Amino acid sequence: MTQDLPSPLTQTAADPGASTEQRLHALKAQVALLEEAARQATMLFEHLPTPALLLDAQGRVVSGNLRSYELLGASPGTLLGRRFAFFLHSASQGTFTALLDRAQQSGERLRGEVQLQADDGAPQEMLLEVSPHEGQWLLTLTDVTPFKEAHRRLMDTAHLQEEQLRDVNLRLRQLAEEFEAVMRLSEQHLHHRLTRAGNFLALYRQEAQPRYLGHVEAALDQTQNLLESLEQYMQMRFMRTRMRRVNLEQVWRDVVKEAKRELAGRDVQITGAALPVLEGDSQVFKLILAEYLFNALKFTRTREHTRLQLLVEETGTEYRIGVQDNGVGFNMRQKERAFELFGRLHADEQYEGTGLGLAVVRRLCERFGQRAWGEGKVDEGATFWFSWPKVLKEG
Repeated sequence: MTQDLPSPLTQTAADPGASTEQRLHALKAQVALLEEAARQATMLFEHLPTPALLLDAQGRVVSGNLRSYELLGASPGTLLGRRFAFFLHSASQGTFTALLDRAQQSGERLRGEVQLQADDGAPQEMLLEVSPHEGQWLLTLTDVTPFKEAHRRLMDTAHLQEEQLRDVNLRLRQLAEEFEAVMRLSEQHLHHRLTRAGNFLALYRQEAQPRYLGHVEAALDQTQNLLESLEQYMQMRFMRTRMRRVNLEQVWRDVVKEAKRELAGRDVQITGAALPVLEGDSQVFKLILAEYLFNALKFTRTREHTRLQLLVEETGTEYRIGVQDNGVGFNMRQKERAFELFGRLHADEQYEGTGLGLAVVRRLCERFGQRAWGEGKVDEGATFWFSWPKVLKEG
């Protein structure tokens, strides 16, 4: 084990043969050296790149460096003599006191995390290191607020991604269940229609009645319509959308223009408010409006004068757009059935259709987080609505 060699000044001061004047001179030189060392140590302390404080046994500030004054926003005159806990967030004062107690018992350097109460009210996250120093406490502070904030953002992002993953998995399960239901119901409907066609063909072979061929032809037409509706449904489910500003007034004009054959020979009057410009996909809007229009034309076929009206309701966040007719209407107790897969409110013999049109509309709206619903009264007409936001949310 090595020992520091005594300096000449120390030897002179301790030499009993030296004169009093020599020993005094040596002692003064020693004091000067110690004062210079203390001055340099103080300079190093004051200019440390990390905020540092010296506390007494009661936790009051004895000294601090320049960075500590900047951090705490205080001058030496206002900082010295104050308890350091005063600058801590109330939630961290107990943590700081416990840290000092543990350091006092162990005599070791300890670390802990505390929050400083900033002037703007937002706490600063600090890593605090406490070490004993000649009966006092030396504190060093490291601002870890950016790291804490980055960690919080990382955790928030991870949480958001977990939620999004759960949503995607839920949608996939719902989609799988929906496809299973579509396939099961399609099989039932196709089996029913083809069985019916087969029965009429058997009767025709037995009796050679031409009227049976008409029934066969009708059953085959229904089967073809069902297959076409299923194809449309599948196309809708996998449709790639393109978000942009869409003029619904122009979309409606295109839909009415394509309905000329259904309008021919009928007294149909279409009135209503001007439609807004919305953010969305033009194909989606066209499918919705076309289904509502053709649905209204179908169920007003028995009316001598058909009256259709476009309705627009506006709230602070969304538009509600409806197509109202004066047709046969429906019982409101069956309003949800109209939007079910293969849901029909009227018999096949009265009105053609597969029961997929309104189901397609609802699923298109739900795909964008929107709603589709119907209102009606028997023999007094019906109104079918869909909602759309003024600002479409991302995703």
